[in-house]
Amino acid sequence: MTRKDNPDYDIRLPEWKAEDPWFTFSEEKRKTLLGGKFPWRVAPEDKKQPVHGKASTCDSLLNVYPDAIEVGAPAGSAEMVPMMVIFSVISAIGCISLVYSGVVEFIKWGSIKSANDVAWLLISSVLAGAFANVSGFFFRIAFFTPRDIPVLFNRVTREVTFFPIVTARFWKFWQKPGVGPVRTYRWEDVRARSYKLTEFTGSAGRESYLLALLWGEESDPRQCKEIITIGYKGWWEDELLWRLYEHIRRYMEEDGPPIQPGETLRTSGFGKLPAFPPEVIAKAGGPALSPEEVMKLADQAAT
Repeated sequence: MTRKDNPDYDIRLPEWKAEDPWFTFSEEKRKTLLGGKFPWRVAPEDKKQPVHGKASTCDSLLNVYPDAIEVGAPAGSAEMVPMMVIFSVISAIGCISLVYSGVVEFIKWGSIKSANDVAWLLISSVLAGAFANVSGFFFRIAFFTPRDIPVLFNRVTREVTFFPIVTARFWKFWQKPGVGPVRTYRWEDVRARSYKLTEFTGSAGRESYLLALLWGEESDPRQCKEIITIGYKGWWEDELLWRLYEHIRRYMEEDGPPIQPGETLRTSGFGKLPAFPPEVIAKAGGPALSPEEVMKLADQAAT
C-alpha cells in the first residue's frame, strides 16, 4: 500500500504556509507562537467539515467521562524524565567536584597563600553555585512538572477546559513548575492549526509538527489570546496528527465515540495528572470512567 492509498494519510486540508487567515497577533504573542511560524495547515471555521478521512485518538486520550473526553499534550508523549535526571546528576557531580577542588583543597593546604588562591576560590564557588542551580533546574522539571497537560472537551456544555502551563524559571530555583488555574473557552470559538518546526538534534535538523488550538479575545475575536497544543509532536509529517482533531471534531459535532475501536488510554509518563476542579468534573457528568469501562466502549465502537 502506498502512502497515497493509506487511509491514515487521508488528509482533507491543503498546505497553507501563509499568514493566519483569521487571527492577528501581538508582537509578544507572535514571538511565542511556536517560533513565529506561519500555520502549516488551517482547519475550516465550519466544524461540520471533516479534516481527515480517519479519526484516531493517536495515543493521546487520557480519560473518558460520561459527557467529555480528556486529551493530553505533546509533553505527555515524550519520556523526558530519565534525560532530565541524567542532566541533574551530571550537574550535581560537577558541583561537588568544584566544591572539592575549590574549598577542600584550601582546607588541606591550611591557608590561602596567594591572590591566585583567592581568585580560584571565588571562581570555583561561583561555578559550583551555577552547577547546583542547573542540577536543581533539571530536578524540578523531572519531578515537579505534571506528566501531562490535560485538555477537556465537553460536548454537553460545548466547552473546552485546560490548564495553563507554569514553566520552570532557571534562576528562580524556589519556583515550582506546574499548572495554573483552569481556563474555559467555547468550542465554537476554537480554531485549529498545525505548525511546522525545525529542531536541531546536534548533528542535523529535524522537521516536527504540532497541532494547536487558538482562541481570540472576547472583545476582539480576531486578536489571538490563547494558544495550546494537543496530542503529540509529529516527526516529518502532520497528516497523522490531524486524525486526532478529526476524532475530537466527530465527538463534539457528530456524537462520535469517545474512543476509536482497538485504541487505549495514554499511560506514559511519570507522576500525577493535574486534577480538574469538582465543578468541571460535575459538568462532565461525574468522575472519569475506569480503564475497564473505556475498553468496553472501544469494543462497542468496533461493533
